[in-house]
Amino acid sequence: MTPNYQGTAEEYAKYGANLSVWDQLRLLQQWAPLVAYGQRFVGEPDEYRKGLIISDAAEWLASMTSSPVDDQFVRLVADVLKTKEGEALVRFCLAQVEGRK
Repeated sequence: MTPNYQGTAEEYAKYGANLSVWDQLRLLQQWAPLVAYGQRFVGEPDEYRKGLIISDAAEWLASMTSSPVDDQFVRLVADVLKTKEGEALVRFCLAQVEGRK
């Protein structure tokens, strides 16, 4: 049996459930790149490349804020991951996690 849950007015306002159809479409259009990153992530079989997709998505998300600190931090981490040493580190970590399963 599915629980019957009704949101409060505050929850509807917080999560945008009371937006007009046009505002919802505008919001979807604005955040469409994040959906595209998700599609790429789901379709990528290589775990390291999935990490690169996540770092690209994190850079995009950071660019949506007004803080330059998160932009710089995420960019630096992504730059490190894209080096051969960064790839080696990620693959090493993934191997350690796989070994514990």
